[in-house]
Amino acid sequence: MRSVLAAGWLVLAMLAFWLAYWAGDEAATLSRAGMALYALLLTLSLVVAVRGWLNASRRGASCLWLLALGTALCHAQDLRAPLDPVFPSRLLSSIRRDGYIEYRVEFPSAFASRFPANNTVRAWWLVPAERVGRAPTVVLLHSLGIRRPELEMGLARELVRHGIAVLLMTLPYHMQRTPPGYGSGDLILAGDVALLREATVQATWDVRRAFDWLQRQPEIDPERIALVGVSLGAILGSTVLAVEPRVHTAVLILGGADLAHVLWESVLAIRARARLRRDGYTLERLRAELAPVEPLNLLTPEHGAKTFVIGARFDIVVPTEDTEKLIRALGNPKVFWLNTGHFGGGLVQRPLFRMVRQYLQARFEGQANPSNAPRLFAPTVRIGAIYSAGRDFRLALGTDFWRSDKNGTLFVVGVLTPRGGSLFAGVRLRLGFSAGAEITPKRTYGAVFWHFVL
Repeated sequence: MRSVLAAGWLVLAMLAFWLAYWAGDEAATLSRAGMALYALLLTLSLVVAVRGWLNASRRGASCLWLLALGTALCHAQDLRAPLDPVFPSRLLSSIRRDGYIEYRVEFPSAFASRFPANNTVRAWWLVPAERVGRAPTVVLLHSLGIRRPELEMGLARELVRHGIAVLLMTLPYHMQRTPPGYGSGDLILAGDVALLREATVQATWDVRRAFDWLQRQPEIDPERIALVGVSLGAILGSTVLAVEPRVHTAVLILGGADLAHVLWESVLAIRARARLRRDGYTLERLRAELAPVEPLNLLTPEHGAKTFVIGARFDIVVPTEDTEKLIRALGNPKVFWLNTGHFGGGLVQRPLFRMVRQYLQARFEGQANPSNAPRLFAPTVRIGAIYSAGRDFRLALGTDFWRSDKNGTLFVVGVLTPRGGSLFAGVRLRLGFSAGAEITPKRTYGAVFWHFVL
């Protein structure tokens, strides 16, 4: 039926075109009528095309309309689109510090977003002051919503003081790249799916451009450029790893894959989920619209051979199951699990940074799969509230003494409350709740413990 309609439409359009341009002066009325009919058909055709594009976008087929608008627009969403390696850059300042020189760098993003403030990439460029030959380098991507990269700068200093240069980049919509009227990182979790998809493309292009810039610097070895990402930086870094073959080594800390599921489940994405549901999104529709930038669709076991993944067993910011999906997509990467939530790694920050540095050093020295077993103990700290019939409701802070398995299905935790210490032995339920017994020197009570793991 559609073919018949299309053929009829074409015949009618050709007739209108003939009337408009070849009817001649002897049939001026027919000519004007043909011109009007042809203009009407052209307008209707454009309306139908735009309507079809909007419907395709709602179904998650956001790139189909590009066939009608040309390949130039398709590159706007193409993670691997060719980028011009020659672009202006500026060194804004330099400060000599203990063992290294810290520069401030900026260069234009290859992706033009609708916010001018977001379209210049700012970075800290740390170079060892004393080095033999060209230094290996790390491109470091920070976590979500930060105003100053304090944690990431601590890792950068650990690396640069051991001979590894670092380019710490600002991600889209963060810090100096935040548009007026917004907080750092707010737009990433605003529930705007098109913006999130574009931000992922922009971050990927920014890192690719950073590789271009680094390979021109005389201080560094262009063949040894690694990628390290923390939290949001690890999520975006997974996409970069999949499309940038120049990544020598990758370390992904507290990241994951399945972007839609992260948004759908993360404790930080409550506002974004509310907007998505108001806009009629389901998890499957969200997955379809984020599919072009989804790491699960891009990564292979070949990428896993050069990757170290650090995850958290009790993460509810980047859900642990999404870290596990990332590991499966990578095949057989090196993996280390912290027995913490998303923020518990801060309790062991220095040994964690040392572990990352040692892995990078081994890889830069030519070890294909460093075999040294990481030695790092991170306590499982639970913060929340406990209720028992004999002792009422109290705020509680605890640390694990024993768990039955890696997920802590059964566990025993030492608990400190305003009314003294006790033990809680229980079974893990859902939404942070556990049921069991509170044990004191005098008596044992049935209890409920609501908590999250730091």
